[in-house]
Amino acid sequence: MPVTTFVSLIFAVIATSGLTVWAMVEFGVFQVLPWLIGLGLVARWGLSHVPGDDEPA
Repeated sequence: MPVTTFVSLIFAVIATSGLTVWAMVEFGVFQVLPWLIGLGLVARWGLSHVPGDDEPA
């Protein structure tokens, strides 16, 4: 992994965690938590394994 990609990944994690803490302080935990759960589920769905289509049509 190139250094610039690694540094960008670290910066993205720090910025995202800061944004999450700010949103929880500003809007409250119970309004932010459903959004975080939804984003987590979308990320899990997006990163899930997609089986190959090896069957003939």
